[in-house]
Amino acid sequence: MRRRFIFLLFILAGFSVVLRAQQADHWEAIVSADEIWSYFLGYSQPPAGWNAPGFDDSSWQTGQGGIGYGDDDDMTVVPNVPSIYLRRNFIIHDTSVITMLYLFVDFDDGFVAYLNGNEIARANIGTPGIEPAFNEYAILDSYEARLPSGGIPARFVIEKQVIREFLKEGENLLALQVHNCNAESSDLSSTTFLIAGISDESHNYSDPPQWFRDPRTDFTHLPLIIIDTEGRQIVNDPKITARMKVIDNGPGNPNNQFQEATDYDGYIGIEIRGQSSQMFPKKSYSIELRTSEGDETSAALLGMPKEEDWVLYAPYSDKTMLRNALTFHLGSKMGDWQPRNRFCEVWLNGDYIGVYQLMERIKRDKNRVDISKLNPDETEGDDLTGGYIIKVDKTDDIGPEEYFQINPKIRFNYSERYRFTYVYPKYKNIADKQKSYIRKFITDAESTLNSDSFRDMTEGFRKYFDTKSFVDYQIIQEFCNNVDGYRYSTFFYKDKDSKDGRLHAGPLWDFDLAYGNENYTDFNLATDTWLYPKYLEFYGHRLHWWARMMDDFSYRASFAARWKELRKGPFSTDSIMNYIDNTIMYLGESVDRNFTRWPIIGRYVWPNHFVGNSYEEEVDYLKDWISRRVNWMDVNVMVAESVSGSAGNDIVVFPNPVRDQFSMYFNLKNPGMVRIVITNLMGHRVHYEEQVLETVGDQYIEVNPGKQTPGFYVVQLFRGNRLIGRKSIIIAR
Repeated sequence: MRRRFIFLLFILAGFSVVLRAQQADHWEAIVSADEIWSYFLGYSQPPAGWNAPGFDDSSWQTGQGGIGYGDDDDMTVVPNVPSIYLRRNFIIHDTSVITMLYLFVDFDDGFVAYLNGNEIARANIGTPGIEPAFNEYAILDSYEARLPSGGIPARFVIEKQVIREFLKEGENLLALQVHNCNAESSDLSSTTFLIAGISDESHNYSDPPQWFRDPRTDFTHLPLIIIDTEGRQIVNDPKITARMKVIDNGPGNPNNQFQEATDYDGYIGIEIRGQSSQMFPKKSYSIELRTSEGDETSAALLGMPKEEDWVLYAPYSDKTMLRNALTFHLGSKMGDWQPRNRFCEVWLNGDYIGVYQLMERIKRDKNRVDISKLNPDETEGDDLTGGYIIKVDKTDDIGPEEYFQINPKIRFNYSERYRFTYVYPKYKNIADKQKSYIRKFITDAESTLNSDSFRDMTEGFRKYFDTKSFVDYQIIQEFCNNVDGYRYSTFFYKDKDSKDGRLHAGPLWDFDLAYGNENYTDFNLATDTWLYPKYLEFYGHRLHWWARMMDDFSYRASFAARWKELRKGPFSTDSIMNYIDNTIMYLGESVDRNFTRWPIIGRYVWPNHFVGNSYEEEVDYLKDWISRRVNWMDVNVMVAESVSGSAGNDIVVFPNPVRDQFSMYFNLKNPGMVRIVITNLMGHRVHYEEQVLETVGDQYIEVNPGKQTPGFYVVQLFRGNRLIGRKSIIIAR
């Protein structure tokens, strides 16, 4: 048998495909499922040549398609068998008028299709070009027929060259072998249609089924990603080779399957990604761009900088499809790099699989985590000190060589020995001295943070931790009350000591269960509680670092000041709601297409807390949750708990440099009048004011220094005659 493989769904052949599609006048079904088929029950291997023309199938059984069992739509019901073999002869009157040919197969669980003895399509079974044995089972058991639930069968495009070489005028044969996933499978389906685009007005065949749509009308304003595995099944590991085509004609311009690729048209490696999300039928994928020889290559996709590694993230339990995108958007507005992402629609092996986000991976390079490259031979001096990327995450499915565990000299009450996974360099590439260095650095950092002297401005935790990045990271986690916050997908990076070698928190990752989208904790649903003190609760592994830092008044005040600053900009309620509304408007009809493919609106999907009866209700729940959350944080941001009950005493001025006014944060032990005095470097007083404060504890006041000459000044805060604190400030205009 000649080996011939098709590019499933969309031929990666560019402009010639557009011309052929435009020549189709109408569509007709050359073979329909409800016709009479010959079939052989796969209790044993069928005779040789069973899938070729001229084979004598007179001893085979016959019945109306679809043929199978267990789906309540089978026109011919067969017993539970490992496989079933099907044959259907058909007549072609004129091959010259057939411009396109589609094969639709509603299968369960795997199949191979043949045209006149030549393989033309395959899914979820074996190796392309090798005929599976009768008792070979499908690779995965997750594929279900779609017609019984109102869906559309998987679609496969027959390549023009295949039509030209194998389709002939007169009698032809379409043959299939359909395989079960195991001996106890509850169903098997084989419903098949062969539909042709006809270039003239002749009508020699049947009308297509009602669910068929002219593919020339399948336009979307979202970018299109088309993946063809050429019959191979995507698994968790390793990556398989496939083809990918990316079409993005720019904002406002429609994208269609028949258009030329704009960003990429070539080979990829692809595997299923994620942990708990792998149980969902809508899978997320890791993608590696490859040359035809299998080597890594890079490309700029959908306006994002060149890279070879990408993620196709599949929003599923998050029915708004917005939680990750919103969080990355807000994180990027805070100033540091966060993974860029673009919404797109994806077709996999002829199957429309919905709305996805093409995302950057967390990688070290100048366009992403911009830290120094660390070569294996950099094992001494400043070279050894960076750059590193590590993360706290689940370690259940990785080996002990892929992470390290610290044992700090000073332990904090109820804290754990945390595990840190090597991200960059990868565990296979990192030298032993580099492993020892980063493990010792993290151990020393936590030991200092746990110590009684951790507040020391020189030798305390600030020596090891970049507090600005930790504040920003904490704001995001608290804002969305992320159930996985501080414990999973928690990334850190460190540059060389000569380039600020402190530990930075971030980038952000994985927020689909945030914003009240889970039902297995109470506090992560709530909008009126803090997350950081809860390192003692729920499954453990939650880092206590942020809780300990909040024992430092200056850090806590910086957290409050940063929140108030952000609330005037990207975190304002109007700004957040506008982003949500604009994103929904951008998604447009793709939302309907996604939930037609995945009909989960109104249904519980683990671990939903709220189940809306419409997409609009899902969005309204998200908006309401956010509104209540930010309002509570506004009121409570300066009374955030100190987990040890003692937070030190100091004042914090923010922003600094000062332009119009500044805020002061401090702790007041007794209520009453405070005095604010600003002097220049000559000691002359340039501003004085008094304010009466009626409460004790953490305080927040605003000061307008008036019109001063730009330069250095000193601000002092008094309660009576007692100096509370003193800070240097810069006034700029």
